[in-house]
Amino acid sequence: MAAQVPVYRVLIIDDNPAIHEDFEKILTHQEQAELDELESELFGGDQPNKTMPRFELGHAFQGKEGWQMIEEARKQGNPYSLAFVDMRMPPGWDGLQTIERLFASHGESALQVVICTAYSDHSWEDIQRRAGHTDRLLILKKPFDSIEIRQVAHALTEKSRLEAQQSRRFAELDELVNRRTAELEAANAKLQQQIAERDRIEVELRMAQKLEAVGQLASGIAHEINTPIQFIGDSTHFLQASFEDLQGVLASYREVCGKHVPSESLGRVKEAEEEADLGFLEEQVPKAIERALDGIDRVSTIVRAMKEFAHPGGSEKTPIDLNDAVKTTLAVACNEYKYVADVEVDLGDLPPVPCYPGEVNQVLLNLIVNAAHAIADAQVDADHKGLIHIGTSRIVDGVEVRIKDTGTGIPSEVQDRIFDPFFTTKEVGKGTGQGLAIAHSIVVDKHGGELKFETEQGKGTTFFIRLPIGEAARAAA
Repeated sequence: MAAQVPVYRVLIIDDNPAIHEDFEKILTHQEQAELDELESELFGGDQPNKTMPRFELGHAFQGKEGWQMIEEARKQGNPYSLAFVDMRMPPGWDGLQTIERLFASHGESALQVVICTAYSDHSWEDIQRRAGHTDRLLILKKPFDSIEIRQVAHALTEKSRLEAQQSRRFAELDELVNRRTAELEAANAKLQQQIAERDRIEVELRMAQKLEAVGQLASGIAHEINTPIQFIGDSTHFLQASFEDLQGVLASYREVCGKHVPSESLGRVKEAEEEADLGFLEEQVPKAIERALDGIDRVSTIVRAMKEFAHPGGSEKTPIDLNDAVKTTLAVACNEYKYVADVEVDLGDLPPVPCYPGEVNQVLLNLIVNAAHAIADAQVDADHKGLIHIGTSRIVDGVEVRIKDTGTGIPSEVQDRIFDPFFTTKEVGKGTGQGLAIAHSIVVDKHGGELKFETEQGKGTTFFIRLPIGEAARAAA
């Protein structure tokens, strides 16, 4: 099979038509073609196969015309490999101006240029200064020999082909590298996402284990406290009732003594009453018993809250009274906010909410504690407390809990990161950066709800917990 003959495009830029005719004769092999045809006629047979490259010549008679032809060929995807440029071409651009334009617009192309001149109008240094330092420029002195033209044309067109091939190969390699880089970046991003997910799961697992351990401990402590508290409560109620009975007996004694006891004996009774300060006791003992009963009731409330908080439920969602969950959490978190904030509660009429009770309690606890800390950070006067307002209400397809504080607010530059694991604005040792991340995961990922916030620096923050109910809750399960 005969080898395919390469064809190179060569542009002749010269104002002399005779020069164009000479290049046609030298580079298009007209003389050789005529000899081959004569040989075929004399001796018979086909003309011999030629593997030498062929040249397709273009002709321009002014520098600007040549530059335009090269530009148009490049746009059409059929560029010239070589241009022979005459130095003097009045009245338009001279050769050096033409070459400057060619290299300015084809700096990265494989176009080779040969300056053809019989004069020394410009030094080599001046040519380099104006055309730039390049290995794609050659000077050929007139008059030149046909063999010189052929050698230059063969060498430079082959050089142009190799440079174009190299450029394409580099482009392919660059595309391959970019594609592999993109694949690696995508794989790395996926790996980072998997690592972040694993870290989140580990954090949740550690928190769950911690909550389980704390829950077991709290449950045991609550049980141990509950029994003696019941004894104390029962005994205090007994004392209250008994003291009321004693007061009746004392009243009867006084009535009888006033009528039937001699004055001398009655005086000793009054002295004994004064010594025992009986009037003070009659006034203060009922108050003391009331205070004791109030304290016992408060301890009982905390113990019940601890028991409820310590039993988070199983792996299935359970319908709960969200208002009771708010009350329970407030009782447990009381020590966090009672010195820095008053609490206002506005609980609406809510249907049962299917959820994981222990995890919802944890979300409420995290947000209430954060609110207390934010208020403490903003507090300038210990005598003036902040305010935590907690409200619940029914919304479309769900319920909403609002926890509003009068704290410092969240800086705008970190608002996009507050739900990121391990991110915290608190001092070292005061915050782990896990509370809001876990809360977000519980509400959004496990319950299909929303956890959003509104904040204003210096005035406070409101967190909105939205949990689905009904069909929305079943779809999120």
